[in-house]
Amino acid sequence: MRKDEELRMTYSGLLMKDGEKMVRVCFERGNSGYAEGIVPRGVIEKSSGFTKEEVRQLSVYLQDNATDIINRAKGVHFLNEWLGR
Repeated sequence: MRKDEELRMTYSGLLMKDGEKMVRVCFERGNSGYAEGIVPRGVIEKSSGFTKEEVRQLSVYLQDNATDIINRAKGVHFLNEWLGR
């Protein structure tokens, strides 16, 4: 797999919106595309450079892995990251 084909996933810490816990997730494929979604709903809100089928597969991935992603996001502490701790 070429470097520009690698898919990278990053996620926020646990967020609250309208009383609902959620995590923002971003998928990036080199310089050729990105997709932004949220869990636990598994909805891709924005994308560029991905086919409709790829966006569908990313949505399914978010739905299938929502619990794991939320648990990992609980360990993200913005202030510590910002301070370099």
